Amino acid sequence: MKKLGEIVTKTKDNLLIVKSYVKDPRRLVGALVYDSSLRRIGRIVDVIGRVDQPHVVVKPESKEILDFIDLGITYYYVKERKRSSRQTRGKGKKKRGGKSSRRGRGRGARRGV
Repeated sequence: MKKLGEIVTKTKDNLLIVKSYVKDPRRLVGALVYDSSLRRIGRIVDVIGRVDQPHVVVKPESKEILDFIDLGITYYYVKERKRSSRQTRGKGKKKRGGKSSRRGRGRGARRGV
């Protein structure tokens, strides 16, 4: 768990704007946000602002969380791990290739004939 930054404001759309401590927060989109008591606050959905002073947009888990959030307090993030390509494929799917891709051409449809 790493420091994300301080919450600057709450928007009318129930989003949180966080002043980022991270130099390049673009890679954090999709990361989970927590407070100091390890309570899950929400997820990072966007990065806005100037390059030298970026701000992060956080979508809260629920509207009830907004009642507990204090401005100026440091919040933390955890970047979700990416699944390997083997885990993302379906269980029964297999890659096909080689000679099986030439089936169905018929006798007269060979190359070079």
